[in-house]
Amino acid sequence: MTLRKQFPLVVNPILRLFSSLQICARCKSAMGTKMLEAHTPKIYYGIPRLIDSTRLNHHDAGDSTIVKRDGPPWRVMFFGSDNFSIASLKALHKCRTEGKLIEKLHVVCPETKYIKRKGKTRIISPIWQYCHDNDLTHFPWPITPEVKGYDIGVLSSFGHLVPGHLIESFPYGIANVHPSLLPRWRGASPITSAILGGDKTTGVSIMGLRPKRFDVGPILLQESIEIPHRCTTESLQETLASQGADMIVRFLKDLPTFHANGKAQSEEGVTLCGKIVPKMAIVSWSKMCDEIDRLYRAIGQDFPLETSWNGNQVRLNQMNDPKVTADLEINMEGALLGELYYHKPTQQLCVKCKDGWVSFGEVTFRKKMTAKDFYNGFLSGKNIGRQCFV
Repeated sequence: MTLRKQFPLVVNPILRLFSSLQICARCKSAMGTKMLEAHTPKIYYGIPRLIDSTRLNHHDAGDSTIVKRDGPPWRVMFFGSDNFSIASLKALHKCRTEGKLIEKLHVVCPETKYIKRKGKTRIISPIWQYCHDNDLTHFPWPITPEVKGYDIGVLSSFGHLVPGHLIESFPYGIANVHPSLLPRWRGASPITSAILGGDKTTGVSIMGLRPKRFDVGPILLQESIEIPHRCTTESLQETLASQGADMIVRFLKDLPTFHANGKAQSEEGVTLCGKIVPKMAIVSWSKMCDEIDRLYRAIGQDFPLETSWNGNQVRLNQMNDPKVTADLEINMEGALLGELYYHKPTQQLCVKCKDGWVSFGEVTFRKKMTAKDFYNGFLSGKNIGRQCFV
């Protein structure tokens, strides 16, 4: 008689336990289903499968010899990851389809990326999705060390340092499409930083990529534009992405000349910018109205402005132009910084700043609501008194 028949109450639960265990792909430990779900990052499982291109040195990658051509059509490898990159990739893809400027176009990009503010949830990289939709050969990052059969690399908002041996594998190096007037705003958030800094002009720089450091290479082509009044990071990004796409095509049309005439960046006027983080959205009401407006336009679409009211978090949306708010009749003398005033004719919630008032049409307190609903629910009444955001 087996142990299972002799001691069913003891043996059967143990067998069920072991049969339900699964092996974690990350740490190779055995664990139950619920523990495995908590242990594993949430991943978007609808990722499309692309052309199987895990190695570069096969027939799909082209010629294995390194020959520096003196004119088009060029063999291009594109590096990108996000929505800013899409415009340049579309322009290059169009050129490849026409066949006069580009002979071969292959793409390197990460498969997925993290969604901001949502922990470890992943979404498909926009570049990956574009490759899938348009049957473009794709190589996942990082790629194998040896790359042959290309004339130039084109990089746009890639987010990864490219090693020197990879840059040197392209006869004309790698050209980086950067959305600022370098050396101003080197780093991860040039468009956002231009708005935060109150810049009147910005632009796009095509520069030669250098290993180990971001945005320090020679300027190959650079053009400026005026920043539109009260534009957001999203709208300015769209404008600069389109400008960068046009510039990279013009750059490739006369590649040898631009490559030979690159100019080193000036050591004067260098400014650096880092990644945008959620804590930047916390408003200080001691700032000027224009500063708060720039903060809202720069990061509000990803990180809504935050403040505190009676110890509770409040998020602020639908900010008005400070010049329009300045024309409102606000009858409150001796207002404190952060003090609230509801303007009934326009149904706007006004907040006192260092040099005046800013106003919002929508707030999130427990749930999203209009400024009118927030006033009626929490600020109106005989014994409410004067209220302030802090």
